[in-house]
Amino acid sequence: MKNKYVVGALLLVLGLLIAFGPQSIFPVCEFNPEKPMKCNWMGKAELGVGLVIAVIGVLQMVMDHAKVRQGLSMAAVLLGVLVPLLPLKLIGVCMNVHMRCVTLTRPALIMLGVLTVLVGGLSAFALNKVEK
Repeated sequence: MKNKYVVGALLLVLGLLIAFGPQSIFPVCEFNPEKPMKCNWMGKAELGVGLVIAVIGVLQMVMDHAKVRQGLSMAAVLLGVLVPLLPLKLIGVCMNVHMRCVTLTRPALIMLGVLTVLVGGLSAFALNKVEK
């Protein structure tokens, strides 16, 4: 029973960091209307992905049925895989290796994505063992 609150709180925090980190804690480059940077759009995409992970965290704490929580954990794993793919392959960041989106934002999002995959995967595995 305590497990659902721990997993839910971890996913909530990770989701909020993924969502709002590129805007504040480890920011992407400033928006320039004359020449929009890829990292700005990547930050907006991470906002959406992070908010969905945060909602999954809240649902983990609210739901009682283990199979539902297991499904939510698997969804968190898939979204956690998407987090580093956005700056690495799907959208990307700036070309200049000295920009803060390359030196700060991208590594932070990779780390947060890996942590999300670990938390979701371990939760799904533990919930699978509970049901048997």
